[in-house]
Amino acid sequence: MQKKGGYGIVYKCVLTDPAITIEAKAVYAYLAGYAGVSDECFPSISLICNELGISKTRLYRHMNLLVEAGVVEKVQTYNGNIKGKVIYRITHSIVSDFSVSEKLGIREIRNPQNKEINNNTFTNNNSTNNKVDYQLIADMYNNACVSFPKLTKLSEKRKKAIKARLNTYTIDDFKRLFEMAENSSFLKGQNNRNWSATFDWLIQDANMAKVLDGNYADKPKTQGKETVEYESASSIKLWE
Repeated sequence: MQKKGGYGIVYKCVLTDPAITIEAKAVYAYLAGYAGVSDECFPSISLICNELGISKTRLYRHMNLLVEAGVVEKVQTYNGNIKGKVIYRITHSIVSDFSVSEKLGIREIRNPQNKEINNNTFTNNNSTNNKVDYQLIADMYNNACVSFPKLTKLSEKRKKAIKARLNTYTIDDFKRLFEMAENSSFLKGQNNRNWSATFDWLIQDANMAKVLDGNYADKPKTQGKETVEYESASSIKLWE
């Protein structure tokens, strides 16, 4: 297990930047403590969540903000074709005009011969293309949410909502959202109002967070009866 650095340096420019949330600053300070003077560390997501007392969804949201700002770089390592640890490299610097696209790419280092990772091989492959691929999101929804009405038109309202969510979430978050919705009996209409979710409902900020947090996941059956602990359908805000 990686030892805690305990003496990591945090930079004032990061802590005082108004565009970075207090939760993101806490994650930054946490990673700096783990990294110490090396400015690189690899604590697991479950460890970070446990020690900071934060859910995975909240962690991803604020970690993505750090990546977007250029403060943290994420490096996915591989042993052959198997994903290895994610290394967090702390730059302590903020890009002057960070954009949504910069937080979407996770750099990859493939290690086909299972050799020790050399930190000097890290390269920056973050995307510089600011264009949002709306059709990609629509295709992901249609492919995953086969039990829901098919999305046939990307209106300007829908594009605006997608773009707004990408200020907080990643493409992978959208993929998880749609997969979790498809696996939720409640969201597919098995509730006391015979109500089912739609694409527009799923991509609302508050609803997306609740789905990703598992609030609508099917509960395991206990003693022959299915445990139902979903949010009351009457409290759900329906909108076009």
